[in-house]
Amino acid sequence: MFQVKDGDSIILASESTRRVDILRSLGISFSIIPPDIDEKREKGESPRDFVLRMSHEKALKVGNHFPEKWVIGADTVVVSKGKVLGKPENNTDAFNMLTSLRNKWHKVFTGYCVLNVSKNIVCQDAVETKVFLRDLSDDEIMRYIKTSEPLGKAGSYAVQGKGGYMVKEIKGSYSNVVGLPICEVAEVLLSLGVLS
Repeated sequence: MFQVKDGDSIILASESTRRVDILRSLGISFSIIPPDIDEKREKGESPRDFVLRMSHEKALKVGNHFPEKWVIGADTVVVSKGKVLGKPENNTDAFNMLTSLRNKWHKVFTGYCVLNVSKNIVCQDAVETKVFLRDLSDDEIMRYIKTSEPLGKAGSYAVQGKGGYMVKEIKGSYSNVVGLPICEVAEVLLSLGVLS
């Protein structure tokens, strides 16, 4: 579908299989190098600012080792009533998150960053999507948690997986909820001439 411009190459600074699959949907080749960074939110940092900072730090950590390459970093958080819900620490944490999200709207923010260290180019933004989970029973939540899918997922659910049945409505980008707003990322790559 798209082609990476001759001489350029892309690295995805993520080990997320969801982000890998989304980027592959463009039909391009890229490398995968997960960054090792501290993903701790700073005191008073807004969800949007947090994902912007994290996506930039992830991309820069990899970009400093490969300055000639185009690097894509991303970070996703779920926000309910102003509270940031990251990845659950255990099953109890996952249960508490899902009970707090059921039968109401919440927001998903994904920050993305496209950079090239040698060219001194940094393009980044954050995308917000609203998601409504249906009214789940405690038993349904427990059955879902037993699949182990909630572990490792921001907000304790995967819209593209078994957890998709819980999502009643989405306002905004679906791929953003999965972990990478592909429309916006593709627009950046095209505008920079990385893709043709």
